[in-house]
Order: sequence, then C-alpha cells, then structure tokens
Amino acid sequence: MNKSALISASLIIASAVASAQSVSVTARIDSVEAMQGSLRMIDVEIVQDAATKGTWGVDLLSAQAHQASQNAGKNTRQPVELASGVELHTSGRPDTLHLGNNRMQINRRLLVQPFDSGDVVIPGLTYIVGSDTFTSNPLALKVYTPDAEVDSMTTVHDMMPAVAAPRHFWDWVPDAIADWWWLYLLGIAAAAGAWFGWKIYRRGGLKSLVKHAPAPVPPYEKAISQLEVLRNRKLCEKGMEKEFYTELTEILRQYLDGRFGINAMEMTTTQIKAAVRANSTTRDMSAQMNQILEMADFVKFAKMRPMPEDNVRTFSHALSFVENTRPAPEPTPEDENNAQTGKEARSKS
Repeated sequence: MNKSALISASLIIASAVASAQSVSVTARIDSVEAMQGSLRMIDVEIVQDAATKGTWGVDLLSAQAHQASQNAGKNTRQPVELASGVELHTSGRPDTLHLGNNRMQINRRLLVQPFDSGDVVIPGLTYIVGSDTFTSNPLALKVYTPDAEVDSMTTVHDMMPAVAAPRHFWDWVPDAIADWWWLYLLGIAAAAGAWFGWKIYRRGGLKSLVKHAPAPVPPYEKAISQLEVLRNRKLCEKGMEKEFYTELTEILRQYLDGRFGINAMEMTTTQIKAAVRANSTTRDMSAQMNQILEMADFVKFAKMRPMPEDNVRTFSHALSFVENTRPAPEPTPEDENNAQTGKEARSKS
C-alpha cells in the first residue's frame, strides 16, 4: 500500500470516529407501565454539530407518511410497529435548540400505543448521518390489562331512573346575589357605619362615647340625703334600734372623713371624741357628738332599749351637727361684684 492510500484511509477512519463522537441519540419514556390501548410518550434527543445533516430512520419516516395519510382523510398505509404489539401513534415535529459552540439539539416527541399485554422492549430508534447510523438506547415497557371486566353488551340494560340531586342553601339563592354577595355585604356595612356615624354626630361627636365619672357628691349633701333616708325608714318604730344607731354612726363617720379629713371609719369612740374636740370647726358641737356616740354604744354593746324621745333627740343632734358644720357657700360672680362695689363706695366716703 502506497503512502497516499494510507493517508486517505486514515482520514476516512478519523472522519468516521469524529462523526461518531459528535452525534448522540437518547430516548426516554414517561412511564415504564401502561394499560392496553393507552398512550405513552417517548422523548428522543439528538445532539450534533450545527452543520451536520441527518435523517431519521425508516421507522420514523414511515410513521410520518402514515400520519400524513391520516390527516388527508386516507388510511391506505399500515401503522408502524416499533415492537410487537406497540404502534407508533404520532411522531410529532422536531424542535431545534442551539447549544452554542457550533452545537445543536433536536428534540422529538413520539406517542406510542401498546395493545398486547406483557413485558415489551422497544428497540433503539435510528438516526442516519451520511453513511453512519446512530441508534438510541432501547426502552422497556410493561403492559397490563384492566382489572374490570368489559361488558360485551350481549344484553340490553334498562336506563337508570332519574335521581333527584340534593339542593343546598346556595342553590336557592339567585345568581346575582350568590356571585356578588361580598358587594352586598360591603354595602350593608357601609350603611350601618354611616347610620352610627350620624347618631354619634347628633349626640355631640366622639366625646359623647366617653363615659365621664359622675361628679362626686359633697359630704354635706350626702350626709343630709342619707339622714333623710334613715328617718323615713322608721327603724326605731319597728323595734330595730340597733340597726338605727349603727347606720346613724356610719353616716356621721363618713361625714367626718369627707368633710374634715378625720379618719373616723378606723377610730374608736374615744378617738372620735378627741378628734372632734381638737378641730376648731367641730369643737362647739362636741357635746352633741359625745351624746350620739355614747347612746349608740349603749344600744349596740349594752343592748339597752332607749326611750322614743331619746331616739328623737339623738337623731336631732346628728342632723344639727351636720347643719352647723355646713361649709360656707362659694361666692358667685355677682356676689363678688357687689362686694367690690361696696368696698369702693366705703373707700370714697
């Protein structure tokens, strides 16, 4: 063999090796199990140089021709079998993707339909580049029959009777309300808010919602009111002298605490007497307070039954004590003006 022939043979072998290394064909199936008559999807992926020109194998070309005849309304060609009992249903269209570096990827999706049960091996799909043929990996498929028995319709069955469908609350609601119920709810909420806002505005605004604590009752007015209530109850006439004196001293203790700051609620009788004598305002009324406290102690602790006139006198002393220690009324603006006028008149004279 001469040198030129050897070089030519080497180039042919190198080209074949490079071509074999530059093209790859891969096949994947979406599931290895299928029911008889169902469709399964096979994705075929070809990676090659962008300048490479290749054709699909005879199997895919025959499937294209079969599909074209079906689309034209004809069925003169026999379907293509990829394996025993497995027909190529649809071959799809190729999709090209450029990978860069002068490489490209061709994707094709096939639909196959198995009819025979059992384990089936789909042989590799072929792709031809020049004189080289590339084959994808084979695919395994397990085909099984449905468990349910198929009615052969050898007998005619009666039609099922009509069944009344259950109705729910929303079935009775008109569609205009069922579809837009949230708008109606917002409208009701807005109307209610406007109504409450108007009511608050009529009452004087947000300040009307704040509940102010009632003004405290002055000690003098509170004591006079409580004494009046006690007198109207007529406890002594009912033989309830102990209850009468207990409430009477309670009213006076609260009055001393609120009017003069004497903590009479926590004091004994002796301590209250001393506190009343020490106060300049109540000093002149200490004798009356002593009589009230002593009579109350006799009735509550010594279980003495006082005479009716004693009860009347004790109540009168309590009322007199409160009246005589009544605080002086605060001057009004009119009184202040009159006093100022009188003072100016005296200074002029």
